[in-house]
Amino acid sequence: MSGKKGDLNLLIPGADGWEIWTGSSVSGMNLHSASGSFLALEVSGYPSGGIQMAIPVRQVSAVPFRAQTDDLALLGDLAMMQLEKNGTRPALDGGQLTDHFVFSTAAEETHLTAVVMNPPSEGQLPRKSPQAFDISPRCLPFPAGRVVVWRELGRWAFGIGKPGHALYFQILSGERLDERAGNEIRLALTQLQMQGLLPELPEAAVIWEHDSPSDARIEEQDALARGLDLPVSLAPKPSPIWPSPPSRLLPADVRAERLAKKGRRHRNFLVATLVFTYLGLAGYFYLNLQEVKDAAKQAKRDASGISEDAEALLDHQARWEELRPVVEDQFHPFEVYLAAYRALPNSRSERFIRLTKVSLLNQFREIDSELRVARELVIQGQADQEQQPKIPLFAGSLKKSEQLESFSWEFPPESLDKKNGKMTFTFTGNATE
Repeated sequence: MSGKKGDLNLLIPGADGWEIWTGSSVSGMNLHSASGSFLALEVSGYPSGGIQMAIPVRQVSAVPFRAQTDDLALLGDLAMMQLEKNGTRPALDGGQLTDHFVFSTAAEETHLTAVVMNPPSEGQLPRKSPQAFDISPRCLPFPAGRVVVWRELGRWAFGIGKPGHALYFQILSGERLDERAGNEIRLALTQLQMQGLLPELPEAAVIWEHDSPSDARIEEQDALARGLDLPVSLAPKPSPIWPSPPSRLLPADVRAERLAKKGRRHRNFLVATLVFTYLGLAGYFYLNLQEVKDAAKQAKRDASGISEDAEALLDHQARWEELRPVVEDQFHPFEVYLAAYRALPNSRSERFIRLTKVSLLNQFREIDSELRVARELVIQGQADQEQQPKIPLFAGSLKKSEQLESFSWEFPPESLDKKNGKMTFTFTGNATE
């Protein structure tokens, strides 16, 4: 079965296994097939064309927060700092596992959600490499003013948001819907309200039905309502949607596959260039048609002989490109940390500023549909209140440092730590090639 032109194929987690939906934002999505397997690797029977994949809630952590700015250009750095603060920053070698999504904006304030995707384990990616990834809650049309509960790959999940936007979501810790599950959801909603992310608690909850034996029973609906202290109703689960634009999430395995394909395209281009060069020289030096044909045959034989060498060279270049962020001398962590230390306004006898944490993120990211090296230097420190003027001096020295000239800096105002009475600061430098 082939889809219409312009349609997309969406692989999304269903109640009891993976589902394939086809369609578009204009015509809507229709269920193509459903699998009883929890592993995406075991799904087969895809329609023709590429596929998009919705990452299950169980593989994603959501960190909603308020940013005291409406400058969208700053949100990426703020999201990474929030993930660092919550201890949920992913490993450097996992691919592009973080992203952030704006929920709402107001004057000098933005509500957004940072997400971290767990590196996929064996069997969690399909055999057919997806063209794009997003998270399943962003593919579900959440109703405004309601908390939604649905079943996903054999587990119950809940989320809250509005059409086209998901503010928060998570997998419930228990396997059944009961009062404890209601209490768990209530606690999460209360925390969101205390953070100022929910002006008021939802007025009701809805359990999406999936037309399967695992749908919630009446007694489960009643138990959930008691734990939530909210009215709970049942409703059919709506058809999914595909967010536009999709997320920037990209697991390491898929990124490596794309790099390999890019290397093969370069190799084929190199071989074709050699063939045409050979033919051009042959046509220039020989007027006889037969001699041109002979030259063409020879060119093909020569190109075949160097194809393996060209492929090996391009593979070597691709591997070296992967290692480049950590082997370039000017960005060795020691060299970067030493440059930051030398910028301190301290003297040999006095320490006006004390660094509490310095970290360097050095990895590939997909920026404007292109894999580029992204570096982020985060410097945290503190000073006595009477030494507060030294902090701007340190910021100025960092900006003037020749060793750190590749970094563009963010210097938010320092703040008072009420626990120890120190002035604390966090400076962030970013460099992208």
